[in-house]
Amino acid sequence: METTLRWIGFALGVILAFGTVIAVMKTLIVPRRSWSFLSAAIGRGGFRVFHRIAVRFRSFDTADRFLGFLAPTVVILTLVVLLGAFWLAFALMLLPWADLTVGEAIREAGSSVFTLGFVSSDTPVPTLLDVLAGATGMIFVALTIGYLPTLYAEVRHREALVKQLEVWTGKPSWGPEILARFTLVGALDRLPALFASWDAWCARVADSHMKSPVLTQFRGPRARNHFVLALLGVADAAALDATLRPSVDPADALLLLRQATSCLRDVAYPMRRINIDETDPGIGRSDFNEGYDRLVEVGYPVERTADEAWTVFAETRSAYSGIAYQILFWTIAPPAPWSGERDGFPGITDRPDAPASWSVGMGSSATSATSA
Repeated sequence: METTLRWIGFALGVILAFGTVIAVMKTLIVPRRSWSFLSAAIGRGGFRVFHRIAVRFRSFDTADRFLGFLAPTVVILTLVVLLGAFWLAFALMLLPWADLTVGEAIREAGSSVFTLGFVSSDTPVPTLLDVLAGATGMIFVALTIGYLPTLYAEVRHREALVKQLEVWTGKPSWGPEILARFTLVGALDRLPALFASWDAWCARVADSHMKSPVLTQFRGPRARNHFVLALLGVADAAALDATLRPSVDPADALLLLRQATSCLRDVAYPMRRINIDETDPGIGRSDFNEGYDRLVEVGYPVERTADEAWTVFAETRSAYSGIAYQILFWTIAPPAPWSGERDGFPGITDRPDAPASWSVGMGSSATSATSA
């Protein structure tokens, strides 16, 4: 009976080792959308635990600081569990080949996987398993060394353009304010370059965040900013510019809007709570009027009346705003105008101060969007 159990343990060890190798390849190596059950389960579990705690904070900044540990915790737990799975797998595989108890097999496998070498068996098969366990541990550590810098390089690249936008147009991002600031400094001719840079940004973010969904949960270094908020602001600016100045070549703005929509869909795809087919402009007519009035106030060269522009803008915005709002909601993004409500998290009650340049009120829907 004991021999049978040992061989069953060996079979389970082989299955576990094979499954863990596949999980490691999917998590650390395969350069396409491929997620393992193990890493996905850890990610969902970490998300639930952190968010249930975060919603109890009364200050957004406190919640944001706490949520800053979500993604690193998920990454570390994933790597620890993968390494632990290898450890357990080799321990189970040792059982029928050496006269070891379960505890002794775990001790020997740990000595090999972690390349400590303080215990080993001198018979051929256990020796081979010890060598394989040691090689597996070394390869796993080497892959981890390459994996973590890649993750953080993507976060740094993502946040660099967000920071640039913040310096230029303030935070939180708001589409009308982006156009207003460019108008005030006489830089409307530089909008195509802005849209082109965000077009390239979208392509890279879509690729990296679809491959590694945990990147979506990495918070930026500045609490009152968020990469999806920044993208939503730039997309709104592009939609407004294409709508309000039809005589100007809208190619760069329209290309950005297509890229932004694709990017948001790719970022949202792994988040099961999100309906990627949501189509709603997300703002009311009063909100649009206030953004329109802000642009008229600073001298932006509008070529359409508010009535004419609203229908076109609402239709254009419907393609991307619904997805963006859901991502912002589930990542507990900072409050901002034209970014949806966060009333699903009643514990966070503070509101950001509106920038002084927002001399026009933000409207009922936009004001409620700043409460969380």
